Amino acid sequence: MARELSMSIKGLHVIAKKLATGQTRYYYYAFRGGPKFWTSEGSRLDGAGKRLPPEFIQAYSEVMEDERAPVADSFAMAVMLYRKKSPAFRKMKTKGQTARIKYLDKWLEMPLKAGQPAANAPLSVFDSRRIIKFITSHRDRVWGHSPSAADEAVLALSAFLTWCKKDGRLDWNRAHGIEPLYERPTEARIWSLEEQAKFLETASAHLAWAFKLALHTGLRREDLTRLPLSAITKQHLIIPTGKSRGRNTALIPITPPLRSLLDEIDAARAKLATAPLTILFSSKGKPWTAEGFGTSFDRHRSRMGLGPENDGPTIHDMRKTCATNMVILQHLYPALISDQVLTDLFGWTPGTLAKMKRIYVSDAAVIEAMTTSI
Repeated sequence: MARELSMSIKGLHVIAKKLATGQTRYYYYAFRGGPKFWTSEGSRLDGAGKRLPPEFIQAYSEVMEDERAPVADSFAMAVMLYRKKSPAFRKMKTKGQTARIKYLDKWLEMPLKAGQPAANAPLSVFDSRRIIKFITSHRDRVWGHSPSAADEAVLALSAFLTWCKKDGRLDWNRAHGIEPLYERPTEARIWSLEEQAKFLETASAHLAWAFKLALHTGLRREDLTRLPLSAITKQHLIIPTGKSRGRNTALIPITPPLRSLLDEIDAARAKLATAPLTILFSSKGKPWTAEGFGTSFDRHRSRMGLGPENDGPTIHDMRKTCATNMVILQHLYPALISDQVLTDLFGWTPGTLAKMKRIYVSDAAVIEAMTTSI
């Protein structure tokens, strides 16, 4: 026969049940009628002179945190459930999840009628077409300084609302179809030779090495900064790519210009007291972080008049520039840069390689680069 016992923690209840073995099992609940969070056998955990185990206190704290969760069926509650249950969200990398959560937290602050934040409003308000004007107003107020960030914020909200719709919580995704603010270039953007020279003119040696390595490899920022020394072989750089979560391997031919760059970096590495295990390193002799490199890159780009305010090329355009360079270098080093290497490195299929050489790598850029020594 089970019986209720009171405990020293206010509001906490435990039920003791006699087992066939003669032992007593205790079931601990956050409060009367609340969720069970702990089970023990033998003796009570709160006996005289005993201290509650840290694990017990942690479990109690976690369940009480859940009980202090947002209002049922509210926008905030749905966001909390999205973070726990959405398969797409759970598959995202930590960096992507963090960015998504930051955007959604800002959407929770969106003022509705009478200025009340949307967090405690019923999720059903997002089924109304009237919510669109609140979404666009909040977007412009919070992220109006950055069109690209504004678009990312709407995409984050749209992804959340799509999950709500699939989960049967909403009938509509009212963020879908909102016109983006950022005007993306219709043609592939590359770094011109003049822009490359301008960037390198006053760049530190460590930043210049990273810039040049990106031009030679086309690697994304995360893969570039963590590229290990062990990736260097006699004729190639071999690295699992981060975007594929290590499932794909980039095989990058080491051309004579790239070999010269690697030798230059290696000579500087030999002078360090403690040499890092990555090819690139900062002025402090430590490996770059993706964020640190990105920040240094953008600051220097803006100082040289190549920033977004001047419609300059971006760090992402380095890959397009590398693709152009690879096509030209293929004429010089056909044994190293085959069509198969190009298709594997840039994700092109053999059937579309010729087309991509005309579109992704502009004819004008090819002609310009071929008339200039690399």
